[in-house]
Amino acid sequence: MAGAHVGSRQRTNPLRVNASGWWRWGFKRVTTKTQHPTAAARQRTGLSRILLTEKWLGRMLVVASAGLLILVWHMVAARTSPLILPGPDTVLSRLISFVSSGRAWPHIILTTQEILAGFALGSCLGIGFGALAAEFSIARRVIMPYVIITQALPKFALAPILVIWFGFGMGPKVIIAALIAFFPLLENTYLGLTTTPAEHLELFRALRASRWDTLIKLRVPHAIPALFSGFRVALMLSLVGAVVAEYVGANKGLGALIIVSQGTLDTELMFVAFVLLTALGFTLDKLHQLVYRLVRRRLYGKTATDADASTEHVSV
Repeated sequence: MAGAHVGSRQRTNPLRVNASGWWRWGFKRVTTKTQHPTAAARQRTGLSRILLTEKWLGRMLVVASAGLLILVWHMVAARTSPLILPGPDTVLSRLISFVSSGRAWPHIILTTQEILAGFALGSCLGIGFGALAAEFSIARRVIMPYVIITQALPKFALAPILVIWFGFGMGPKVIIAALIAFFPLLENTYLGLTTTPAEHLELFRALRASRWDTLIKLRVPHAIPALFSGFRVALMLSLVGAVVAEYVGANKGLGALIIVSQGTLDTELMFVAFVLLTALGFTLDKLHQLVYRLVRRRLYGKTATDADASTEHVSV
């Protein structure tokens, strides 16, 4: 009778515990929806096919639109002076010679270092102040007015004074990139940590979890998508900040290369710098997506569906 009673309780229990991914971080995932394995497999297969079709369709549209853009560029350049708009074939040949000769790499490496350093500094400050504002109301009242004031001031207007203070090295570029990357991380961290479902917070309070355990085991996992969304925006803004800061005072870097080509009326070299900046931004964005995928697999499971389900139901 006791065994039957226990079995009936197990059959009527609506909660199903799935510990894949969460035990590594001290969690376990709870879902409230059970489904027949065969039906679930069929639904997952159909969803995978739809996502695969949309993925390839999106790639084809990207390639087609890029080809159309290059064709329009070639047609317009054929009727314009090369001094104003060089053709894509001449820009490509100049790009190949500029990269193969090794003259492009010092500029690429320096700009990449400035971007990553500014991004790291801005991320640390943004996440730190965002977490303080989310956890303590007094910190939020103190921090937010200064954040609004600093965001109202154009960051690029600070570049000349930063050059006077810190010289023509990497310092001013890193500071400008960090200041621009700071706000998206602060805002996304604050929103991610303060949008945790109330029922999950009540569960942690009922289990007498400490503030630190609640932050690390509940708020942070729920804030991961918001954090990485902020990382993506901050990374691109760091690129913009570093390049624009190189306009003011630098003799090396992709931004400095644009200014030099402008002064010598070398439009081909300017377009080469544009292409290199685009490729650099694209590469950094792909690296961000790779890291995000690895973190999601570590936290939530192997698929995006597992990630969505995991962020809906969490318990200790």
